[in-house]
Amino acid sequence: MAVNEVGVLLVDWENLAGAIIGRGKSVTRQIVDDLWAYANRECGGQLQVHMAAARFDPSIATAMRERFIVADEVRSTKEQADIKLTVLAMDYLHQGCRRFILVTGDQDFIPLIQRLRDDSSEVLVIYGDPNRLATELRQTFATPGLNSVDIDGITRLLDRRQETGSRSLLGLLELQRRGTILGGPEKGNRTATLARWGILPNEDDAQYRSLVDSLAEKVFRQDAAVRAGNDWVAKGSWRTYLDFGLGRMADVRAVDHVVRSLLARPQGLTIASLRTGPFRTDDGTLLDRALDALLTVEAIRLGADNRYTIVPPDLTLGYLEPLWRVYSAVSAECYRREVRSIPYNQVESLLNRGGVGQGKDQRAAGRVGAALTYARAAGVIDVVAVDGKRHAIAPVSALCRPFEHAYHEMYRSFISATDPVPELEVLRFMEDRDRDKADPVFGFDSRDRHRILRILSQSRLITWRDHQVVVQESRWGRAGAPLTRRP
Repeated sequence: MAVNEVGVLLVDWENLAGAIIGRGKSVTRQIVDDLWAYANRECGGQLQVHMAAARFDPSIATAMRERFIVADEVRSTKEQADIKLTVLAMDYLHQGCRRFILVTGDQDFIPLIQRLRDDSSEVLVIYGDPNRLATELRQTFATPGLNSVDIDGITRLLDRRQETGSRSLLGLLELQRRGTILGGPEKGNRTATLARWGILPNEDDAQYRSLVDSLAEKVFRQDAAVRAGNDWVAKGSWRTYLDFGLGRMADVRAVDHVVRSLLARPQGLTIASLRTGPFRTDDGTLLDRALDALLTVEAIRLGADNRYTIVPPDLTLGYLEPLWRVYSAVSAECYRREVRSIPYNQVESLLNRGGVGQGKDQRAAGRVGAALTYARAAGVIDVVAVDGKRHAIAPVSALCRPFEHAYHEMYRSFISATDPVPELEVLRFMEDRDRDKADPVFGFDSRDRHRILRILSQSRLITWRDHQVVVQESRWGRAGAPLTRRP
């Protein structure tokens, strides 16, 4: 077989998948099968195939293995996929190949397309969404001898089924973020708010109770603090907290990722641009669910330019960081003192030492107080009576389990280091530790990894300055488990 008879199919998978999701269609393995079959016919059955992406969904990876498609994994930046595929194309060109099929809608490939055409190669470009093509790329497609085709002409793109399963969960979590207690008598118009969002059909309290019963768990606290004159006495009391079993924590991490991604881009992001982190291998369903829930609770809005932006000004830390910071502060202090609880009136000062979040407002009373109120409403900390005083405890919380897992992993890996560890080395360790994991320990991107370091530093569990990291000796780190367990 002559080399010049071999066809080369190069797929910028993340660009293609993002474009398909941006069209409201589902990403399925059938797309890979049909793309391969089409290219194989175009090239007379003599085909070399490479697909580049940071991560592949298992069903996509299976299709690639069955078709002997080479998986060229890159790091998370799209530029690396561009470079990888360009280098591959030039290698094949120098070997004598003259038939190329490029699957991308990225204008960064224009120089490669022009270079291949200058060498008299046959070039076909398959793009994912005609509405997302840049003007320069459209003009390039008009080059004589260059062919282009919409992926929809090669495979049948399937509509995604609308997912609304996260609305109720996020609705109740948003109430908690605002400081609303789910159990007990009606306060703060919680039922009216849920009805306004369309999560409840009306303001009937029975509807609210039914919703809470379906999504929450009740915990009996024997020593809950109840005021008696000037003292606080222990009294048995039921607490109502959201139940984050049955995969619900994945939905919380998904909405948190969307919020934090949008916070980093005040001008907003399109649905295709949001396909990062937990959505990188998603067929579009999880992202739809997260966006639908956030739109429902009015946390984001969709503009006329099809960009999503953040609405509430107080959502600057997302849904998880305030909880992790409070949990870390209370847990770390309990372990330092070797006690089960600490005086409640000391918690705010603990948070003020390192602040909450980052920026000039990290020690603002409003931010610290809001984080504390949110943590109590969500059950991340609880208030008990000890010797006539209110004390704070940090029960086991599914909301904080990802952070605790990350801390213990950091502790085990770096506590024995005799010298400060360069920050870049720690971040690289985190990234390598989570590579190819659907449920990462340290998060999905550099923002997540810096968030872990920030909270640990604010809680004095690590020293992080001058781009050096030192993990401090800690009873919590040695224990590898929380001090108290929820009954």
